[in-house]
Amino acid sequence: MIMNNYRNAMNWMPGFLNDFFYDTPASREVHTTCPAINVSEDKKGYKLDLAVPGTTKQDYNIQITEDGNLMVSLEKKNKQEEKSEDGKRYLRREFSYQKFSQAFTLPDDVDRSGITATVTDGVLTISLPKKEQEALPAGRMIEIK
Repeated sequence: MIMNNYRNAMNWMPGFLNDFFYDTPASREVHTTCPAINVSEDKKGYKLDLAVPGTTKQDYNIQITEDGNLMVSLEKKNKQEEKSEDGKRYLRREFSYQKFSQAFTLPDDVDRSGITATVTDGVLTISLPKKEQEALPAGRMIEIK
């Protein structure tokens, strides 16, 4: 009785292994890309670092949306071949397609015209400079009207 329950519980295994090891439509939908993101701030501005190994600047689209958000999206497609150059056959291949999109709300003190971006060693760095603000005097009289 216990052994029959065990065998029935294991019926899911072959289908799971097929999805796990082979490139199927179901496995492509499950494997999404979501990069690690660091956000830092200093006196001059903010910095976003997104870690996406194997990408180049051509893979990214960065824009400021109509509602003032910073939209970062990535789409990278690689040729899919059944066999590699050395003749081995892929059982599971996750490096073939990457796609993600994320919106960031920009702080009010960001100079939107000065935003820059670079890609180095698979890390996208977006620099968000702060607006220069006038130094207000430490103390002043306020006129009553």
